[in-house]
Amino acid sequence: MNIDIKHRFSSLLRHLALAVTLAAGSSFASAGVIHVAIDTSTFNAASGYLDMQLSASGGVPLATAVVSNMVGFGGIDLNFGVTAVAGGFGFRNDTPNYLSHTATFGGLLSFDLAFDGAYDPLTQYVSHFVVTAYDEAFAPQGAFDQATGALADFSWTPSLTQGGSGSLGLAVSNQSVTVVPEPAALLLMAVGLVAMALVLRRRSVPPRHRHGAGMGFGLAA
Repeated sequence: MNIDIKHRFSSLLRHLALAVTLAAGSSFASAGVIHVAIDTSTFNAASGYLDMQLSASGGVPLATAVVSNMVGFGGIDLNFGVTAVAGGFGFRNDTPNYLSHTATFGGLLSFDLAFDGAYDPLTQYVSHFVVTAYDEAFAPQGAFDQATGALADFSWTPSLTQGGSGSLGLAVSNQSVTVVPEPAALLLMAVGLVAMALVLRRRSVPPRHRHGAGMGFGLAA
């Protein structure tokens, strides 16, 4: 019996760890900030442009995207429908928009990205934040999606209920693009795993041994 409990405990922890890994790679909590890094050393040009755009349409639940902490970018080449915010730029899905920066390729470009938005009981509209790269002759760079030219496409799905959390998905065409949650989000996931492990460990110990010597830890009531 004890061996079976330990096996289930170990198996569940492995599944939790796998879930966290998948979450870090493809889907993120709505309120979190993600860090995006693009390795441009594989591009076929020395310089060009790094462009960003949030899909927009009339009469849809509002969604916003904020880009901040931009590292490695040059000056603004083109900006319409994008507003300056503290430390970066704000996009809205109810306003046509486009933001283009000059960039020197060969190194690492990075930025933080955060989404928010209104809820939508029907979830009829998913907003897409697309990142593309071009050389000086406007030829797409990197391994890009043939339909959109995107290196990465971040899709925002609104919450179904008021006060709920939307979700952020990711489609990466270029493997040089890496996306991770910010340290605060990673810490929150780690705390959750530790708490779950402690609860399961407590349940796996027979009641007569929980207050015996040698346990090494205790849980407050």
